[in-house]
This record gives sequence, structure tokens and C-alpha cells, in this order.
Amino acid sequence: MKKNRVMMRCGALLLSAAMLLQGCTEATQVAQAGVPIDDIESLFDASFQAKTVTIPSKKEAQQKNLPFATVRQPNRKLALMAKDGKGLLQPFYLKGIECGFWDTRRGGSADYDKVFGAYNQMGANTVMFMIHWGDIEPRDGEFDFSYTDSIVETAKSHNLKIVWILFMHEQFDMPFLPEPEEQWMYNLDTRDGDNYAIQWVKYRDGDISKDIATQREKKDSEIMPCYSHPEIYRRIIRMLGQLSARYADSETVIGVQIGNEEHFSYQGEDADYNPYTLALFDKWKEQTADSSWTRFKMDMVNAWFAHFTTVWHQQAPYQITMINPIGGTPEKGEKGIIDKTGTDATTFRDSRVDAIATMFYGTSAGKVWKNLDQVYKDNNTYSYPTRLPMLISTEIGIRANTLPVTQEYMTNFIERGSPGFAVFSYGSVGNREGEINQAGEFYKNFMAMVTASEDIIWPGLPGTGENISITATYGEGKVSCLHVGNDATLGILHFPDDISDRVEERRTDIPVQVIVQDTGEYAIDVYKGGNLSASYKEKMVSGKGKVVFIDLSNKEAAFIKVKKQ
Repeated sequence: MKKNRVMMRCGALLLSAAMLLQGCTEATQVAQAGVPIDDIESLFDASFQAKTVTIPSKKEAQQKNLPFATVRQPNRKLALMAKDGKGLLQPFYLKGIECGFWDTRRGGSADYDKVFGAYNQMGANTVMFMIHWGDIEPRDGEFDFSYTDSIVETAKSHNLKIVWILFMHEQFDMPFLPEPEEQWMYNLDTRDGDNYAIQWVKYRDGDISKDIATQREKKDSEIMPCYSHPEIYRRIIRMLGQLSARYADSETVIGVQIGNEEHFSYQGEDADYNPYTLALFDKWKEQTADSSWTRFKMDMVNAWFAHFTTVWHQQAPYQITMINPIGGTPEKGEKGIIDKTGTDATTFRDSRVDAIATMFYGTSAGKVWKNLDQVYKDNNTYSYPTRLPMLISTEIGIRANTLPVTQEYMTNFIERGSPGFAVFSYGSVGNREGEINQAGEFYKNFMAMVTASEDIIWPGLPGTGENISITATYGEGKVSCLHVGNDATLGILHFPDDISDRVEERRTDIPVQVIVQDTGEYAIDVYKGGNLSASYKEKMVSGKGKVVFIDLSNKEAAFIKVKKQ
């Protein structure tokens, strides 16, 4: 039986299409039918309705004086708004850099006043800040927000927003955290030498790892909590509720990435073989009359994260939630990882999180777009700009990628109408003393062009509109466009086929043609290398074009803004 048919009749685990909240202005209460959301039995509650981000209009967000909001514009595009340094709710395009573990906490915490000063220097406006469950709940039931409060205050002093990147798992290469053997959440249920609080990994020889020591010995990279354990699940719900409540009214915190590459483990031959997970599998089989272990895992991931995003929005209805499967690999369609982790390109939609936070590392990450686009397109039109989930990656690799590859992925986000994106990580672009490097200068220059074009990017939809077209016919050059009605179009000239190191860099004058259908006065601004390089004011006649020559390398990008005066 096909997966979508199973999901249609599995009302216990699955979420109806009506749950996707579009344009709503008030929080929707979760139907609990006597089963609290922190009870793992709620995963089988057919009346459960996931709660996504509340989406007001721009006018409603301003009337409510919200600190942050995802608003629906008259052209149906979803866009972000946030309070500026003067407390005014303004259009906000997320320009992020991830930070917080390997780059700034290793060897003792960095001076975040210097680090966040570098963010300002590079034109970033958002810190995707890594924290661990143990940072805010060091002991079972005892919450301590002193660390996260200090990060919020420092970010606020630099007029930066924060999205928490919340780790619930722990990797063995995290010396800045207590060892996993010392973390209470991984040792909540230890009996007869077996640890029931963690996911049990099955290896190729049939052995099953049931404790942290064995996973270390087997050279596994991380410890994953067992979401299926009723006490672990309940405590995750409690922790998310506490964290969201703490910062629900913050003018600095705007959302959370729930987990980091956390679903079912990708380690070993298969996971999770914890008895609690196997018990849920038995109950799922009863509910669905299906016996597919892979479909069970995909359904469970969607159910878990639908509940996680719901508890966040119960306290913080206007903040955004996101998730990211392992390395962007499931979104590439790699069946082995899909079968292990229970995630693929549909996970973001079916788990009802607000944003797609897939990862982009190396040239092979281009495969992600093929699989995402075939899910998130409607009548050959991207759904990212107008329907949840939005497209906001927290990890476009910048050190792991060459700069042309990073530039291409950032361009891909803009051309799809994304409300923002972030690169990984601060340590790739700057140091603990707040000094930026060559990659930091590259990010700064690209973001300067984004900032100069936000009047089109923020409200713009993919495509040229009916009036203004921008094209280039030279070599492998491509012009990707966003438009605002018929009066403004942004074209980004880039070279997607030349980003590989195997392609030699070359520079030449590239002819770009601008044609309009409405006769009138037009302004044409060209940006490259982070600066305005040319500006024209032209009387243009319907059907006739103007050719602009841009001196550009096939490893660079240029922004061409055309606005009717």
C-alpha cells in the first residue's frame, strides 16, 4: 500500500490537510480529547490538530504591536517582520550566521560582544545560536536560563535576532558539554546495564547497542534520546514549553530549530531498537493495518515534530519553528538514509513545522532542489513564498563549500522567494576576537547587495511579472528574477553551471537586456562585489530593450534592479 494511502487512513498519527493554518490571526487551540500533549498516547489521538505559526496581515501585526511576525502580504507572499532598534515593526529579511558550539564554545566561551560585533560588520541580522537541552535544564525539572539570557542580552545590544538551534542529542566531540554519561536526560532509565533513555542502534552483525559505553566503543558519533520513551517524550514537551514561554514576548528571540539532525538515528545498520520504540511500532501496526518499519518511522517523525512545534506555538504563537534532517541527505533522495531516519523531502510539510531548514554542503547538495521542488510546487509555481513551510535554511555551508558554491545556494533561496537564510558557521567567517576573514568579506559583500535589494526581495514573488524582463544570453549566464507587481523586478545574474572548481574562471563584459511592456521612465541599478557599480535613468518604450554591459567573472553574481518611476 502506498504511503499516502496509509497516512490518509491513519487518523491516530497523521494530520489532516485542514491543519495547515494559512492567514489565521488567532491561535488555534489543540484538540486534546482528554489526552494531554505531554502524554505519549497523544501521538495516537485522532482529534489532535497541529498548531503552526499564527499568520496575521502586516496591518494586524502592527496593530497588535507584535515583536515578530510572519505576515501575509496582499500578493499572498509570506514575509517576516521584526521590531527594529527603535521598537518599530519593520519588514525583516533574515540574514543569518550559525554560531555557538565548535566555533565559539570550544576552549571556553568566546566574548560574544566581539563576535556579535562582527555580525554587524558583515551585515547579518540574525544569530542561529546553538544550545543544548542541558544548557537550560541541567538537572531534571530544574531550569536555568542564565546562559541563554546572557546571549539574548548581548545580541539585543547589537540589534541582532536569535533563532535557537536546540540540540537534544549529544555528540562525543563536544568537550564544552558534560559527557553524555553525566547528562541526566540520557540516563533517566537505566536497568540491568541497559539504557532505555537512548535510541538503541542495530549493527550489521545483528548486535544492538543498549548503552552509551557500547556506542562509544563502536565509534558511533552521538547519543540520541529515545523519543518513544514516555518519560523522555514528556520531558521534551516540558522543556520546549519552558523555553518558548521564557522568550515568547522577546524582541530578540524569533524562533527555534527543534533538534539538529535529530529523528531516528542514522548510525549503524538501523535504529531505533529500543523496546519503547518497538512497542509504539506494535501499536502503529494495530492502528494502520500496515507493517512497514520504514513507513512507521516516517509517520512517527511527523507525529513527534507536529507535537513539538505545537507546544512551542502554544506559548509563542508568532515565532517560527524549523527542523533539519541529517546533512540534507534525505532530501537528496538517498533511500538508505530515508529508511533509517524516517525523513525525506516531505517531512517539513507533514510534520507541520513552519520552515524548511535543509542543509546545503558541496555541489551534490544541488540534488536537494530537485526533490524539494517537486514537493513544494503547485501548478509549476513554488509554494515556498505563499504556503507553509517557508524556505529558511540554517546551514548553507560556507567553509565546506567553495565561495561560488555558497553564492549559488544563497541565490537559489532568493530566486525561490525565501524570507531569509543562514550560513554555517561563524567560525567559517570570523574568529573569537571578532575579526572577519576572506569568507566573511564575501558574505558581507553578498549581503550588501541583498540589503540594497530588499525593497524587491521582501515582497517579491519568483518570476518577472508581466512588464519587466531581464535576460542574459552570454555563455552559461542565468538571470533569476523576483517581481513586485509590474513596477519592480530584481534580476540576479549568476552561473550555476560554472560553480565547480573544474570550470576555469573567466571574466568579460556580459550583455544583459532589459525589456518593458509599459512605456515610461525606469531606473536601472547594477550591483556587483557588494557595491553599486552602475545606475541609469531611462525613458523606455514598450517592446524595446536596453542592453546593460556588466564586467563580471563567471564565479561572481550581479544584482540588477529595475523599477518604474
